[in-house]
Amino acid sequence: MRRTQHGFSLSELMVAMAVVAILVGIATPTYREFSANSRTVAITNSLVGALAVARSEALRRATPVTICASTDMQACNAGDWSKGWIVFTDSGTAGTVDAADNLIQTWPAPGGNSVVNLNYTNTWLQYTARGMTSLAGQATFTTYVQNCKGNNRSQVVVTIAGSPQTTKIACP
Repeated sequence: MRRTQHGFSLSELMVAMAVVAILVGIATPTYREFSANSRTVAITNSLVGALAVARSEALRRATPVTICASTDMQACNAGDWSKGWIVFTDSGTAGTVDAADNLIQTWPAPGGNSVVNLNYTNTWLQYTARGMTSLAGQATFTTYVQNCKGNNRSQVVVTIAGSPQTTKIACP
C-alpha cells in the first residue's frame, strides 16, 4: 500500500513565507502613496464641489454667495481650511455670516493629516449674482496630505470668471 503525503514540507513553507514577505515589503510603500494620493483627490474634489455649489447658488438665487473656512460650521473662522468650510448667502458684510444670511451647505474637516490652504488676500471667496468671483486676481487653493511624495499635491486656481482649474503639482 502506498502512502501519499499531504501538505508542505518545512523548507517549502519557509520559501513561500519568504516570497510573501518580499511581496508585502514591496507593496506597502506603494499602497501608502496610493492611499495618500486618493485622500488628496477626495479633498480636492470636495473643495471643487463646494466651489461649484457656491457658484450655482449665486446664479440661482441672484445674490452673492461666499465660501469660507469654518471650524464650527456656523461662521467664518481664521482661514484654516483644513478644519472644514461653509457656503452661505452673503447679503451683508462680505465674508461674514450675518443674521440675514442663509447657510447653504457645510463641509467638515477632511481629517487625518490633510492640508488645505488658500493663497489670496482674503480668507474667503465670494461669487457675485452673475456667477463671477469678486477677485482682484486669482485665488489658489493647495490640497495635500502631509509627508506626500511625488506629484501628489493638488492646486485649484479660481479666476475672476469663477471656474476652478485643478492641476497636480510636486509635494513640498
